[in-house]
Amino acid sequence: MTTADAALPGVGGREPAYVWLFLAGLVFTMFNGHSAEMGLPIPPDRPLLALAALLWFLEPARERLRVRAFFAIAAATIVWTTLSWMSTWPTADNSAFFALLDRIIVPLAMFPLGAVIFATAHRRELLLRTVALMGIYVGFTGLAEYLDLSGLLYPRYIATALSLTPTARVGGPWLSPEPVGMVSILAICMSGLLVHITRSRLWRAIGVIGVIGGMIGTVVCFTRSTWLAAVVAGLAVSLLVPRLRRRLPVTLLVLVAVAAALLFVLPEVRDELVSRLLYGRSVFDRQNTNAAALRIIEQLPLFGIGWGQFLQENIFWVRQADDYPVTSVVIEVHNVFLSRAAETGVLGALLWALCFATGPLLGLLAKPNAAWSRHWKLVGLAAFLAWVVPSMTSPNPYLTPNYLVWLIWGIAARGILIDLPQSSSDGSTGLPSRQTNRTGEPH
Repeated sequence: MTTADAALPGVGGREPAYVWLFLAGLVFTMFNGHSAEMGLPIPPDRPLLALAALLWFLEPARERLRVRAFFAIAAATIVWTTLSWMSTWPTADNSAFFALLDRIIVPLAMFPLGAVIFATAHRRELLLRTVALMGIYVGFTGLAEYLDLSGLLYPRYIATALSLTPTARVGGPWLSPEPVGMVSILAICMSGLLVHITRSRLWRAIGVIGVIGGMIGTVVCFTRSTWLAAVVAGLAVSLLVPRLRRRLPVTLLVLVAVAAALLFVLPEVRDELVSRLLYGRSVFDRQNTNAAALRIIEQLPLFGIGWGQFLQENIFWVRQADDYPVTSVVIEVHNVFLSRAAETGVLGALLWALCFATGPLLGLLAKPNAAWSRHWKLVGLAAFLAWVVPSMTSPNPYLTPNYLVWLIWGIAARGILIDLPQSSSDGSTGLPSRQTNRTGEPH
């Protein structure tokens, strides 16, 4: 153990409470919006995350963040979007406020929190373990949902929703298929990293099951955007990792063979797959809402219509196209980037984009100074692809994947966010290195 690491709370003993509270808050984001069905008076995720952040801030031995352009731009983004929301009063409602909190404020806060809360190898492994367990839960819950094994579904509101609206597309604890796919992709990546770095045979086995659960969840969500995201992320990581690149042709052949066998043995899966690939209504929804967003940007480029107002005003902006029908009107813009520009103006969208450029992008491009940093940058790249592809085709309002990707980016960008001494061979400090495992991850 290095002297610098020893100064952090929890190293050499039990982790501080804020680490466990933070992990618990991440888990409970999966059930946000359904606390009443679970017998809870309020969703516990936001209070847990806020308390964890407060306890970290009150920690005397906490690390200090560097002064970065990201923080000024993130603050400007939050202020601009908040003013955009306030400009819609008195028609503004609570849903727009929570959307502001969950899509702008908390994700931007997750970026530095990832760097400072998961500051040690043990804490990062705890996060990997947590996401692996989430992947197992989401994947096998999705499989039970797909097979209509309602007795295996927990919480029970999932079974209730399944009985009311039977569908081959599983929704998991979110009752929506897209976050099932997005979290499953993240679980595949992070479970794979857990298998690679952990010394525990038990957690290595759990990591393998997490990869399997993630694969199951990715398939049974039957969502084209997440399928595409999974393929793109898998190819990108495989091409960048020499050992995976050498095995890529064989891996692709095996996956194709397994998929073909499953489609032959399970004709109902084949029929659902063909149905999803040919389903056109969601494409029309995207075309209609995106075209409406472009009309807003053209006519109200500076301020837009106000944060959270598209659902209130989209009927005034949707037009019947010549070559496709109007299928639904009261839905959000099915492109996160167009949505930001339509609601908060071009400046609001530009500020939001600059948050990416000055934060996650710089962090991912920064030269890694240790094996663990390289690993997390690869996970960060996969997380970006798992996030950006669905964000191009949906509103992506889901807490769990949005929080997780910004958290991962923060860990990957730790080298540019934290004032650290000169790096050494183990990538942690310039002091004598401690024992490392086979991947260079310090323990």
